[in-house]
Amino acid sequence: MRQALPNRHGLRSPIPRVMLLPATLFALASCTTQFDMSGQRIARPGPEWGVVIGSVVVQQERLPSVKPATEREASSASYEFDIAQIQLSDPDGTGAYAKQYRLNTKAGEEQTFISRLPPGQYLIREFHEEGVVGLAGKLDLVFTVAPGEIRYIGRVRVEIPRRTSSGKPYRFAIENAREATLALVSRQHPELTTAVVDGPLQVRMDPALP
Repeated sequence: MRQALPNRHGLRSPIPRVMLLPATLFALASCTTQFDMSGQRIARPGPEWGVVIGSVVVQQERLPSVKPATEREASSASYEFDIAQIQLSDPDGTGAYAKQYRLNTKAGEEQTFISRLPPGQYLIREFHEEGVVGLAGKLDLVFTVAPGEIRYIGRVRVEIPRRTSSGKPYRFAIENAREATLALVSRQHPELTTAVVDGPLQVRMDPALP
């Protein structure tokens, strides 16, 4: 089932991303944790933890005509999603003590994730293309990690312009791909798919109210 989003959230203009200084990149990388923990051994959570399962996919828009190949194709890019734990006192998760996470994927490839996290609210802030200059865009999607629960939070699908220099808006939607995602997860983590509850992502309407 596809959940359509209002235009103000589902259709936005891309923001060019410029290269950060090496020192800045190092500082960000040193305090950021990989969001996908599916390669680790993950036990069923107790009261101090919760688990969330879902996926992301970034794909280029479908166009009937073929444009000249003088601009870089978006399909060759890799993307990163920025995620942070948030609180009422830090609604964007940018404070010094906020836990920061990243999720990497390649254009056109669905990336499934399993994350074992402390209970609380989390924000998928934005996606951005990896590299010197690329595409970036806000998402403002919130999900909740509940103690002792395993939650399916949905699939985030982002549709980007075929050519990043076109300046066309990007779209995103939250989809329910529960059956396919859990079938994939059960191959490596069967113990995590027997008691999954739904806790779908929500679009945050007002950043001041997470």
